Amino acid sequence: MSETTGCTADWHLEHSSPGQILHYLDPRRPFARQINILTNRFRDIQALCNDGAASPALTRLRNALAFHMVRMSRWWRFDFCPRGVTGVRNPLFLTYVKAHAERSAEDDALFDLFTLQRHMHAGDGGHILVVGHDPLTAPSVSILYGVDGQRNFRFATSSRGGEPLWNGKAYPDFASAWLAARAVHALIQDDSADIHEYETAHREHMWVRSWHHRHFHRSGKLPVIRLYAQANAQLMNCQSAFGRAEMKTVVERMAFDIARTAFQRHMTVADLIEESDALSISLRSANTIKQRARAYVATCIDPMARPEMDTLLDRVVSYVPRRCP
Repeated sequence: MSETTGCTADWHLEHSSPGQILHYLDPRRPFARQINILTNRFRDIQALCNDGAASPALTRLRNALAFHMVRMSRWWRFDFCPRGVTGVRNPLFLTYVKAHAERSAEDDALFDLFTLQRHMHAGDGGHILVVGHDPLTAPSVSILYGVDGQRNFRFATSSRGGEPLWNGKAYPDFASAWLAARAVHALIQDDSADIHEYETAHREHMWVRSWHHRHFHRSGKLPVIRLYAQANAQLMNCQSAFGRAEMKTVVERMAFDIARTAFQRHMTVADLIEESDALSISLRSANTIKQRARAYVATCIDPMARPEMDTLLDRVVSYVPRRCP
């Protein structure tokens, strides 16, 4: 499978800006879709630059995408190695990030907060850089989000015209802070159903965080079939709409990894299941795994790369019924 989408520089300048790809303040947008498109567009633009198409505008776009990969890695708290993910050596990748930050005061402030903290009270949990407000809350109550000097996410609530009151708790990723803020907002509005929904979602997001953390890991101690079984068991235990949606995406991603592994090893999905000795999965569930893999491609893979991934899945046989002799 190729590493590029085949799109032109002009196409990327029109369709690949971070603002068209990323939705930082709405964690209900699938994490995997955003980071997959972001990294795929960066790789494609980097290839164009290496091939001599590096106009100033395309170079700026490449640098912006590099910066937002770093920002996303902090926003969702996943492991990110530039060379492992993009093929660009870490020192060179960092020059792209810094070049972008130098052109944007807002992004420079955030980059500094996550690195040297020259402009912050370094390590001070009470010194908070505001990164946005919640646009979906009731007009009588507003919610602000920020990152403190300890690089944790925070939220504040305020009534109409009042000073924001920062909540004393800190959160490792934005989605955790968003869910906690929504629960507090529901409490203010005396909405018991929403309080329960967001508190449940917050607990379930804690399960999903470890999957986000390992998003770019291509190897681990457990075979991919066993990881799929673990993720599927967690999905069955999710009660909130947010938690189910997050975990469903994780399960579909594991299913795609299974199908891709089967393709690379010239095996059926059922043979992989049998080889892994994952007794909690029946061989006939191979068909479900392939269906989930297709759902992942349809919802979380860069549209420019989907035809290639669909072809991959077309070549993977999910289940061949065993015949009695």
